[in-house]
Amino acid sequence: MIIAFLAALAAPAPPAPAPVSTPPKTAVDPAAVREALLLLEEEDFEGEAIRNADLALEIGIAGMIDQIQKKSGEEVPPDFLDKLRQTMRDHTSATLRAKMSTIKQQAANIYAQEFTRDDLARLRELSKDPVLVKARERNKTIGPKLMALGAYTMRESEPELEAKIDRLVSDYLAKHAKGDDHS
Repeated sequence: MIIAFLAALAAPAPPAPAPVSTPPKTAVDPAAVREALLLLEEEDFEGEAIRNADLALEIGIAGMIDQIQKKSGEEVPPDFLDKLRQTMRDHTSATLRAKMSTIKQQAANIYAQEFTRDDLARLRELSKDPVLVKARERNKTIGPKLMALGAYTMRESEPELEAKIDRLVSDYLAKHAKGDDHS
């Protein structure tokens, strides 16, 4: 039974929806973008992005494992879990590394849309404050703990959410089975 379920997980994903048109981008001050890039470098944007992706990935994998075990009623074999984790880590890491310069440039543009060059220069100066440096370093330990806290809290309420979704789907199907398409 678990093999059939795992095979279903490996099935190709449905096609992606058509891209949604985005509003035109506002022009940004190139000096602000340069300053934002310096700020991102100062704050180890690339390292933080990779650490955050790894944390999110682990939480996602834990959720997948729970779902696999719930649906199959069996323990997931450790060798499969190792392969799943490694495949997902490799893919995430390769994608982030390949796209990091684009991601960083887009992040700098976002900062430049929200802050002036002078604001960004000041933020960069503030980011060198010893307490903020310490906070960034400690966040490498605190961040994962906070993420796990949020994930576990949400996981505890999963049965309630599933019941709400089941009711919503049942109500929708019952309504449309009666031919009432005017919702």
